[in-house]
Amino acid sequence: MANAVYPGYMGYADIASVGNVRFADASITATQTVEAPDLIMGDYDHDAYVYGKIEVGGSISGPVTETFAGGGSGIWDWATDRDECGDLTSSDVHIWYFCGGSNSNRNFTNLLVNNLNFSCAAGDIAQFSIDVMGTGAGAWAGGNPPPIQTAEKLITWDKVGVSVSPQGEWTGDTDLPFSNFDFTIANNLEMVYSLGQADLFPYDIVPGLRTITGSVSVFGTPQSNGFDNYDAYEANPIGTITFNIDTITVVASVRFHRVEPASSVGPVISTVGFTGVGHQNW
Repeated sequence: MANAVYPGYMGYADIASVGNVRFADASITATQTVEAPDLIMGDYDHDAYVYGKIEVGGSISGPVTETFAGGGSGIWDWATDRDECGDLTSSDVHIWYFCGGSNSNRNFTNLLVNNLNFSCAAGDIAQFSIDVMGTGAGAWAGGNPPPIQTAEKLITWDKVGVSVSPQGEWTGDTDLPFSNFDFTIANNLEMVYSLGQADLFPYDIVPGLRTITGSVSVFGTPQSNGFDNYDAYEANPIGTITFNIDTITVVASVRFHRVEPASSVGPVISTVGFTGVGHQNW
């Protein structure tokens, strides 16, 4: 007799435009609520109800592997590449939850990346998470997932580089050692529903304005005090932050926030936030 409880380590995500992805957690699913409004209807129990709209989405997170920086077909490209009209690339995602039994896997269609988060601390493995939205979920299926038996290297902190241009709000030293780096790219997706559509799944998903935020932490106190007046901002160029993640090199146009130093018995560490501004050439 098969076990009633299955180990999740035999599952994985197969992203059509990326390939097989190892992860720590995945929660992609289709959710729907039953709405029972309060009505005057001659009884004290809810008798009138309606099925609400279906929302397809969730998240995948875990350590950054070589799949993240796939050279044109990785998670980074799926989450960030936009065409001249601002559209993202959609992809089907096949989630295998476990091996064997019924309802072990499901295919989700037309998924777009809503948010991409990346973080790395010196001495640790880089981490990522993506939030996705889609327009369809296939029927549950049974069976065994194809085995993934090829070794894949995790991306450690020594493969993550950060540098800051000596301009804009960040002046003076730019070669200080960095202790932490994190950023979030939000595509601000919106699910759209249409009158008279065939089902309750989203009719389409519309990308919004892209928002880029993040922070870097350095040992010491860099000269990044911000400006006191508008004229000072106007007289200085927009700063840039360059980060390298294995084979990926990205130069982001940003405005740096004011430096936030923290002192303790250990090393003095300062955190400087940044917000992406201007057109990003990637």
